[in-house]
Amino acid sequence: MKGLSNILLEGRIDDAKQYIENAVGFLSDKDEEVLGYFIDGDPSGNHKYLMWMVKMFDTDSGFSPNMLIDLVGRFHNNVDRLTPAFITDMDFEAPNNRILTSPKNIDSYDTFRELKMVVDEIGLRQTRKQKETEAKSGVDKLYEDERWLLVKPNTYEASCYYGSSTKWCTAAKNNTTHFEDYSDRGNLYYIIDKSHELGDYYKIALFKEWDGNEEWYDRADDVLNQGTINAIRSMVPQNLITALDGAHKKYKEPKREGDLLTLDEFREKLAEYIMTKKGLQTINTSSGTWKLDIDYGDGVWTWYHRVDREIVHEVQATPFWRGRNEIPFDFVDDESMYDDWSITAGPESLETEHVSQDDYLQRKQERNMYRNVEWGTSVFLNHIYLPLVKQELGKDFFKELTGMGDHATWTPNSYVSTFTFKYPPREGTMTQRFVDYLKQNPRKTSNQFYEDVLGYSRPRAHNNMFFSSIKDSGIVKMERQGRQFVYSLGPNYQAWVEGRLLRT
Repeated sequence: MKGLSNILLEGRIDDAKQYIENAVGFLSDKDEEVLGYFIDGDPSGNHKYLMWMVKMFDTDSGFSPNMLIDLVGRFHNNVDRLTPAFITDMDFEAPNNRILTSPKNIDSYDTFRELKMVVDEIGLRQTRKQKETEAKSGVDKLYEDERWLLVKPNTYEASCYYGSSTKWCTAAKNNTTHFEDYSDRGNLYYIIDKSHELGDYYKIALFKEWDGNEEWYDRADDVLNQGTINAIRSMVPQNLITALDGAHKKYKEPKREGDLLTLDEFREKLAEYIMTKKGLQTINTSSGTWKLDIDYGDGVWTWYHRVDREIVHEVQATPFWRGRNEIPFDFVDDESMYDDWSITAGPESLETEHVSQDDYLQRKQERNMYRNVEWGTSVFLNHIYLPLVKQELGKDFFKELTGMGDHATWTPNSYVSTFTFKYPPREGTMTQRFVDYLKQNPRKTSNQFYEDVLGYSRPRAHNNMFFSSIKDSGIVKMERQGRQFVYSLGPNYQAWVEGRLLRT
């Protein structure tokens, strides 16, 4: 007895033959040959597309059986991607004004053209998606947060994708010459403000030659002057600037080992610099304020916290102590119960995602334009050593020791920020006005604050550093609401009014 599947297959073949006989009166040798093509070419495995191909071949003209078989094969391979929502999304309407409601059923397509339009659209979308995936894989993503993106395009396709909506020659379609020329002479970086709040500055191209010379371009491909460059650097997050400044070191030609300072030499350079900068000798942590003393006799770095005239706590944290690639933290105290406390930050803690040890140990360093200090010295102190010290001294052990366990701390994203936000704020200052406004009007934008309190529209980018810093402090918080950013009182507001908020 034949199986049901065989009966179904034979039944569909017989139905197709009967359709041809009804249409033309008999089944010719040519018809048998075409039918054979369709039977062999049906990709379904059970001839469910056979009748549709026979009908299309009978009613349409201008294409061969192979064209039908090819189209049906493309339909079969993509049928899982078809839904009524897909048809609606592509704004497809059949020629007779009939909207397709069963797109996965091939019999719902009355003509070859209807099916081809839908299948072609699937192919276009897959091609666009594939190209987008390939373009995204052609960059090094150096930094990204909710608003900002920093990428280094490594391929022409990636440059076009991330440089879309600009007039940059490195992102010009059908012209790879400029991108290749720039890539031969240095590194390209694209800074993108995903909120589009900066107008023609929401996309910035930075070209940095191998010798360090920089060219900055806005979206219209106009060269930026130094004042505009400084303003942009002050507006973007500090971590983005760190990634940008460190990237050029990472992507330069490999350095020879003889060009590196020894760990002892580098520690001496650090000591020379840090003792000339008063601000680096004091840090605020959640366990209180600590001050640094460097003993040039034995080279020991000691951090002090004075509780009162009688009690002073000391923690030794000397980078690369005795030439070892580590930072040992040792608590020094007369009471024996604390004598054994120590922890060591090993080599893995002395590099970041964007800065390797070879970077900051280079003998020949560029000067940091803001601090007039070699880049390696500055980046190690500000982005490796001091954050490690603050992390360790902010642990519960030291909070209990100093009685500062209920304090909160904050760090600005931009190192050029000078805001500290003492409490209470002076009457009439932006801090006092903005916080009082948010108490009564939570989830308002900075533009609404200007109009409601200051009485005029906020100029573009006006007081950006203030809004960024007060958000970093946690006194207020910023959230996305649609295409806008709104502000409310933040998680550190209560600590601020109680005098328990410190900037680190």
